[in-house]
Amino acid sequence: MPTKKERRQQEIYQLLTEHDKMKTSELAKIMKVSTETLRTDLEELEKNKLIVREHGSARVFRGYVEPPVTLRNLENQEEKQKLAFNAFKLIKNGEVVFIDSASTLSPGLSILKKKEDLTIVTNSLLAANECVALNLNTLFVGGFINPNGISTYGLFATEMIDNIQIDIAFVGTDGFKDSNGFTTVNAHEMSLKRHILNKAKKIVLVCDHTKFEARAPYSWCRFHEIDVLVTSTLNRRQRKMVESIPTIIECELPI
Repeated sequence: MPTKKERRQQEIYQLLTEHDKMKTSELAKIMKVSTETLRTDLEELEKNKLIVREHGSARVFRGYVEPPVTLRNLENQEEKQKLAFNAFKLIKNGEVVFIDSASTLSPGLSILKKKEDLTIVTNSLLAANECVALNLNTLFVGGFINPNGISTYGLFATEMIDNIQIDIAFVGTDGFKDSNGFTTVNAHEMSLKRHILNKAKKIVLVCDHTKFEARAPYSWCRFHEIDVLVTSTLNRRQRKMVESIPTIIECELPI
């Protein structure tokens, strides 16, 4: 469960995302916290390169950066749970299933205990811990640890993936606006995703509505390379963006 501080920092980040720049006095009033508490929160958000503090104000960091997964897990929780539950319905008993560190996937892991004889492969420490708690057969992909994603990457990770027969893989994206495929802010993650793309028999990408308007610098696949897209209800423009994906599952909200 997220801590009170994590939830508060997520609210601050969302406010700055909506307004781009705000006075610290205004933030403290909205959040109903002391200036000391707000200063500590802003310092931590700035350390994670999510915001920039200026004299008497704060603004969103405009470069490409991967927010900590602990903050991403607090965003659009109901939507993400709905998407993950619908995506995991595609899993068949006895399959080898890869699950990456996308925050869109973790809310639905509990549904996996209804399946039989699964082997879960993941590079996410958080997902691995939850799958073990659910008494699922879990194979953790080792490697260097990305502190923001709390996930692994690198040569050890990709070599391990190359030696596993994966039936179905579930992955996320950091955005794809103005792109001809799915992207990530993390160059190391790009390499791992490419290996997953080449090894899994079926690739399912799960993303919430915000990814249609988000950009990231590193492209790891074209739209047509994905077998299934699971997302929220799309408008005409959004459907046009992803029309080359063979199967699109749209989930109505709320749950």
